[in-house]
Formats: sequence, C-alpha cells, structure tokens
Amino acid sequence: MPRRLSKPVFVLLVIVVIMAGALIGFNFGYRYVRNQDERLESLKRQFDEHGSAPYNKDTPGAVEVYVRQQFDTEDIAEMLKDEGLIENTLAFEILSKFNGFDGQYRYGTHYLLPDMSYDEIMVVLTNEPDPVTITFIEGMTYNQMKKKMLDAGMRFNPDLLDAMVRRPYLFTDYSFVPQIESKPGREWLLQGYLWPDTYQFDINATEQQILRMILNNTERHLRLGGYYERAERLGMTLDEVMTLASIVQVEGNLVEMPKIAKVFQNRIDREMMLQSCATVNYLRTEDGLKPVLWVQNDDLRKYSNNAYNTYSHSGLPPGPINSPGTVAIEAVLWPATARTWPGADEYLYFVATGKGTSDFS
Repeated sequence: MPRRLSKPVFVLLVIVVIMAGALIGFNFGYRYVRNQDERLESLKRQFDEHGSAPYNKDTPGAVEVYVRQQFDTEDIAEMLKDEGLIENTLAFEILSKFNGFDGQYRYGTHYLLPDMSYDEIMVVLTNEPDPVTITFIEGMTYNQMKKKMLDAGMRFNPDLLDAMVRRPYLFTDYSFVPQIESKPGREWLLQGYLWPDTYQFDINATEQQILRMILNNTERHLRLGGYYERAERLGMTLDEVMTLASIVQVEGNLVEMPKIAKVFQNRIDREMMLQSCATVNYLRTEDGLKPVLWVQNDDLRKYSNNAYNTYSHSGLPPGPINSPGTVAIEAVLWPATARTWPGADEYLYFVATGKGTSDFS
C-alpha cells in the first residue's frame, strides 16, 4: 500500500508549486513588459525620426482607419476588428487600460499594417495623424479653395460643402455669419469669410469640420483686429467692408491698397459706378476663364445683367468676390487720407500700368 504524504509535506509542495508558478508568471510578465517597452520605444523613435507617422497611404499593404471624434476605446476596438487588424476586442480594451492609452487615442485618419501587434497599433493611434497641409492665398475664390482641397486628395463631398457655403445655417454661432446679407445673385454667402491662411486638415475631414476650422480663424482675426468697431465708426456693415476689401485685394499691390480703397470710397460717396475690372474678372473666373488685365467690351456685354458687373450696376456687388487678406481689409477700414496722400478726397480714377503699379487721377 503506497504511503500517503504527510500533511506538512503536502502543504510544502503546494507552496513550492505556487511559488514556482508565481516566479514563472513574474518572469513572463517582466519579459513581456520589457519587450513591450522596447517595441513601443522603437515605434516612438520612428515617429520622432519621421516627424510624423511612419506609415501613410502610399505604404504597401497599409490599412486606412478613420477614428471619429466621438469614438471611445470600445468603438475603436470594434472598428479594428472589422478591418481585420485585431481578433479580440476585449484584449485590446484591457491592454489599452494597462498601457495607459485608454482615452488617449487621437481622432483622424491613421494607417496601420496587418501584422502589427496590439501595442504597436496603440502607439500609432495615440499620435497625431498626418494632416493635409493646404495654403489658401489672399484673393482666392471659394471655388478655387475647394479645388485646391480636392486636388490635395481630401475626401469631402463637394456638393455638401457647396450647400453649406451657399446657406450657412449651421454656422450662426459665429458672430459675423448672421450679419451676412443674402442678396439676389449672391451664390456663396461664406465667400469672403474663408480666411486665407495655411491649414492642416485631416484627409477625411467632414464638410463641417473643414468650414469650422477656417471660420474659427476668421472669427479670431476679425475680433483681434478691431474690425467690428472700426466698421461701425465708419457707418459700414462688416459685409460691406469685406466686399470692398475683396475688390481692393486684386486691384493693386499692398502699398497702393489704401489709395485704391480711397478711390472706390470717393466714387461710392459720389454715387458713381465702381467700374472695377476685378468684378468682371471674377465672373470670368467663375466661368472657367482666365482673368485679363483690361476688360474688353465683349465681357461687359456678356455680363451686363450680372449684379457683380460694376460697370453696369452701381454700388458694391452683392458680396465679396474672394477671400481678402488683412492688408486689403485694413485698407478699407483705414484708407488713405489727405494727411498721407494730398488731395485724397479728389481722386476718382486709377489704371493699372502693367508693371504692378497704378496711376491715379
């Protein structure tokens, strides 16, 4: 008959087994954490070396994932599983908490590789995704800005963006939007208020996200410049300021803009037509034609019934013809005076010399 282990010996064996298991578990956990740290540091170095994500849409085999702004870790895990990048959503959620990544994932478009570990995926998703950098220069029309974004590969719906720019009902929280006047012939109500600057968009940014990024910038510049207060002192609406500034923007060089603004204001005060080539060139541009230095009679006849043609319609056009910059706006708000330009109140004409300057009379 086999001898039974005494109780003390049995207890000792159990303790030894437990300690051995704990030691093995500790060793495994230690090696996992150490290896994990090495993997994470390696990937972080790649971000630092590139100055951006190490993978992009041109990386062979890269899978594009779009983390929406409202996504939490559970949503992200489900999305990754749907894309075939992870197998276990619960494991991803637990590891996210364990690694301190829960709540740290950045929304936007990321690129992942199919053979990435959970840890590597987490590092990529906690870094800012590569943006699409676009510069809108002063004097660009809305359609030109839209084309530039599409040419850069952005994936918004052009028709939906058009609808929002035509009727900006979603953006009345900006102080200047309710002041924009809807007039006959004015198609793009937000044109003129899309501030020219360099922007960084996500390639999958929504139409509203695109416009809000730009309009936030517009609101900031309008307030910091004191433009509202100055316009009120001049007896002008902000819409009138932006409309005239958009004409001044393309009528002359930066130095001459205060003089050009003064000439136009003199003509308005005398109820004369502005007769600005810039407004007719705007109509040509909208028709896909190139602007010309001097407007021809054919264009004047072609656009004779268009309210933007300031050769056949008095006063300002229905709205801005482009996005004016700071210099043009301030030229309208602080035009040349008799102190800086003798006889300023008497000038009614200017003509482009073809050399980047204008002659005034």
